[in-house]
Amino acid sequence: MTSAVLFGAGSGALHAVTGPDHVLSLGPMMLASRRAPWRVGAHWGLGHAAGTLLLSLPVLCFAQALHLPLLAAVGDRLAGVALVATAAWSYFQARRDAAAGSAAAGRNAIWVGFIHGLTGAASLLLILPMVAAGSRLMSVAFLCAFAVGSTLGMAALTALLARVGAHLDPRMVRRSRQLLCAASAVLGLVWVFF
Repeated sequence: MTSAVLFGAGSGALHAVTGPDHVLSLGPMMLASRRAPWRVGAHWGLGHAAGTLLLSLPVLCFAQALHLPLLAAVGDRLAGVALVATAAWSYFQARRDAAAGSAAAGRNAIWVGFIHGLTGAASLLLILPMVAAGSRLMSVAFLCAFAVGSTLGMAALTALLARVGAHLDPRMVRRSRQLLCAASAVLGLVWVFF
């Protein structure tokens, strides 16, 4: 049980900080953030964890009856759509020069994270070793630890992004936000069409 919890928490944290969609989704908002950026990351992480759990728990229960490769392919396409939508939202937020670290950004981050977690096919692939292990209790422990690890990882990632943004010239922040939005849209389109 301990190994499932440690593996889940570590996998969640690693997933949070290495997912290109996470950096591209959170980057534009966080580079200009000056107030409690970790809180926005925690909100995003909580939404992501809820979406991942909502997607993974039924898969865990019905793993034998589901065609996981097809489900993963559909999830990738939906994640691409979510990434394009996030890019558009971030672009218009940046254009309005809205306060990215506001409470509204935190509330929006929960929903954006939820959609990313719900559409992410990667979460399906992450639970396969636990499903193969045969113990539902270990699988649920892994998923819950994954949710905690990914939430903490998202909070750390947003704090780091905000710290980088604080050291950049305002013009560089604006250009970086535009570049991250464009990269997010491109990656999302690649996931949708390829």
